[in-house]
Amino acid sequence: MVKKKILPGIEVLELDYNLAELPSSQHRAGLAGLVLMVQWLKRQGTHKGICEIIRLAERGTTLRINQEGLVALFDEVYAASMEEVEEPKPRTKGKTKEVVPPIKEVMRDVVKRGKDDTQISYIYPIIIPMGAFLVDLDPSASGDKGIWIKLWRDVLWSIFRSRSAQRKPFEDRAEGEQTKDAAKAWADLLQPSDYPIELPSTYFIGAQEVNAENVPFKDRSRFQFLLHFWPYAAQIYVPEVVDNEGKREPVGYALAIPDVANLELFCEELPQVLRARGVELAGYRPRESIVDLAIESALDMLKRLRERLALHAGAQSTSDLVLGIDVIHVDKQGNNVKTLGVARLDPELSMIDDYTRIKASLWNPPFRKQRLLNLVNGRVWYAGFNEMMCSLPYEQSIGHKTFRHDARESFRQEVERIAEEARTDMSDEALSEVAAIEPNEAVNVHYEALVYNVVRIYLQRGGSVRSTNSNGRQ
Repeated sequence: MVKKKILPGIEVLELDYNLAELPSSQHRAGLAGLVLMVQWLKRQGTHKGICEIIRLAERGTTLRINQEGLVALFDEVYAASMEEVEEPKPRTKGKTKEVVPPIKEVMRDVVKRGKDDTQISYIYPIIIPMGAFLVDLDPSASGDKGIWIKLWRDVLWSIFRSRSAQRKPFEDRAEGEQTKDAAKAWADLLQPSDYPIELPSTYFIGAQEVNAENVPFKDRSRFQFLLHFWPYAAQIYVPEVVDNEGKREPVGYALAIPDVANLELFCEELPQVLRARGVELAGYRPRESIVDLAIESALDMLKRLRERLALHAGAQSTSDLVLGIDVIHVDKQGNNVKTLGVARLDPELSMIDDYTRIKASLWNPPFRKQRLLNLVNGRVWYAGFNEMMCSLPYEQSIGHKTFRHDARESFRQEVERIAEEARTDMSDEALSEVAAIEPNEAVNVHYEALVYNVVRIYLQRGGSVRSTNSNGRQ
């Protein structure tokens, strides 16, 4: 066991961080979250103590902080309010299903089956995490509520802090209780820079007490400090699946974690990206948070960052801003949070272009999902559609108008791409040679055009192509 050796006589710490020394994208996103939080605190002008960024550069930053400033910082990170919620049934707890006493019961007059009746509702307290500067960046926000901050709060409670013990920092502050987390963090930061501490899954997704080889998960204290802030820089998406009846169902959450390459620029651009999100709902979720597969969250985040850079950052490219996007697909199943998948996507320009085109032009979720799978796996655009056509009911494939639309659109885009490549690649001399093409080769070219034409007519007519003879009989 490593003994603590608290550095004596230190009242103010200067913590110097470099992106290259941090061990994971969660840590680097945490550093960005820390910078954004401290900048927001400064704009509020109400915090006590010392908590300031004294150096912010492309590759890192320096934080100057004392214990009072750390308390103020944590009070904003874990700020929460106590509110009341009305529920139709009493709450229960434990295996015995013991009823939790409500704050009060409310009788309401209702009409059931055309007759007057009364209904009892039960009022219970509920802790609402505030979300600090994320509320200010929610384009739908009214007061402290909005559709994007609600999504963040739902994920915080169901994934990051799914157990009661993990919610204690928020609950203590909502109830006005004395907190100990800032004092503990300060004591850890006073240790030598290489001092190791435990790394629980509360802070690092996927961490365990020990791994399969019985090796404990550890982190440096000054690095783990950053993990308090990465949920403020990661983006949240909701993957949905479509069953054979066309019904859409959410499957957990996709966490898109930016692997920050340029800290100063990222902290400048991310707030603008968040303010530009849409406010249209799909059910009770933001429509723009819905994705067909988890890895799409990385494509969407890269697309938004690229669009922002194109507007305001001159010659900067997406790869200058982030090294990639890590995606963790998680779901709350029973009392446990399960990791359904982990992936990473690098900022490839052509892939972002193709994704933008697919997202804008395709309407059918299963069709679009297959196109996206082909895109991220580097396959030709039509791969896998034979298996899809064999497994999906006719009504959900070629019998559905949006499926036919997407097939027509995909063929049209392919023809345009081939034509554009031909124009780009062929010299004037080569183009002149086409005019002298051999008859047999011309027949092959004709056949290719004929196949595309047959497919186009088939799709336009809803999967019904009829032939006629010279007498006009079918």
